[in-house]
Amino acid sequence: MSPLERWSLHAAAWLTAATGLLDGGLRWFGQRMGEFGPEPSPWLGLAQHLHVLVAPLLVFTLGVMVRGHLWARLRTGANGRRTGLGLAFLIAPMVLSGYAVQVATDPAWRTALSWTHGLSAGLFLLAYGGHALRTLLAARGVPRGVAILGR
Repeated sequence: MSPLERWSLHAAAWLTAATGLLDGGLRWFGQRMGEFGPEPSPWLGLAQHLHVLVAPLLVFTLGVMVRGHLWARLRTGANGRRTGLGLAFLIAPMVLSGYAVQVATDPAWRTALSWTHGLSAGLFLLAYGGHALRTLLAARGVPRGVAILGR
């Protein structure tokens, strides 16, 4: 991956994660008591719109990464990291459920798709952070077999 591709992927991933966490946090914990009972946060709409606007940038940069990084590693048989393969398997459920939740009209489907999106995106974020940390440690000369947390 070129430095521009890497920077774009990191920026899109962290912006999408930040707006998604903000959206989820406001949705779950941002309710306030109104005149007639609990009301959603007035910021929820903005957070959701920002997430929906930023997420396609992540989808685009993930496509660039799959083409230029993942396929190259798989074709050459290079030893990949488990976090990278985990990321690859989480892309489809995260992206597809994210788009589907926007168009689902049945409450049961919306709930199932929301949970699927939240769980797959959360796992993606953890794997992405782990993958980035291992890449950073490898660049600093820490051998691959060394435990990160000192086990």
